[in-house]
Amino acid sequence: MNIKLDIPEKFFEGEELCGYYVSPEMKKVWAVQLDLLAEFSNICEKHNLKWWMDAGTLLGAARHKGFIPWDHDVDVIMMREDYERLLAVSAGEFTYPYTLIHFENSFMNVTFSQLCNDATTMLMPTERWAIMQGFPLKISGGISLDVFPVDNLPDNKDEIIKVVNELRSLSWKGTRIAYLKELYFPSKSPIKRPLKAIAHAVMKYINLDSKKFIRKYAEICRTCGKPDSKFVGKLCMADHQMKPASEFMKRRVWQRSDFQDTVYLPFEMLTLPAPSGWENILSTFYGNWHEFVIRKINGVTESEAFFYDTEHPYTYYTQEGHMPE
Repeated sequence: MNIKLDIPEKFFEGEELCGYYVSPEMKKVWAVQLDLLAEFSNICEKHNLKWWMDAGTLLGAARHKGFIPWDHDVDVIMMREDYERLLAVSAGEFTYPYTLIHFENSFMNVTFSQLCNDATTMLMPTERWAIMQGFPLKISGGISLDVFPVDNLPDNKDEIIKVVNELRSLSWKGTRIAYLKELYFPSKSPIKRPLKAIAHAVMKYINLDSKKFIRKYAEICRTCGKPDSKFVGKLCMADHQMKPASEFMKRRVWQRSDFQDTVYLPFEMLTLPAPSGWENILSTFYGNWHEFVIRKINGVTESEAFFYDTEHPYTYYTQEGHMPE
């Protein structure tokens, strides 16, 4: 594995955690993700950028002192100002195998970013299927760390809902154009496949740029609230794939006061920052976050559905013709 972090050999042993078996292969994925966290932390410390653990990573730190056994990704958040500064310095700071990708320097069509290890591979089930069908993918498919900006929100909750609905509309348009034009690959459904192929053929001749909608989305996120607003939230996740705007209000709108200070929690062999109001944030996002919930789709967890390779870059599969079997 191409990582810098010194990880004890014992860490890589398979073991049962909370009734769930974590394989040696998944431990390698976790090792890459721990290394990404360490590298991200080093660059942020160098530039005095504040960040915190988020979502399942924060929950894992609070409940397991590390990874949730059935989880497979890592998430961090930053206030918008620090997030923009990170993007500004990233090209000069992250060197191979590390790359910070975002919608302006990649085919991403979302308004958060990912710190990737380009010497590895992580494929969603649909991406893996497309490669197996021989279709070239325009992806950056390394094992990654998700970096989410937190934005100022209007103080009026009705105004927040109005903003979220506008963002959902922009995201729907941008995503549809992206997946019918720049990021196209065939549908797995035999019924939808010819329809999608026809739409793709038409879109190639229409002068529409999906980035136009994503840029407008990002600009609204930056400007919709005031620096002293009562509420902050992850507007970057207010897209069309989520449940209605009311769901965003329940889970992704937080009190600014919960981010007033930083505390540190153990995460495997690391110690990582968390917002001082982390318990409030977890309760808002998960409800009873002490309860263990193993979510499965078609009988498997999300981590079991993904394809990982910690020894080969994603180009080994997307460009060199090898099959992710």
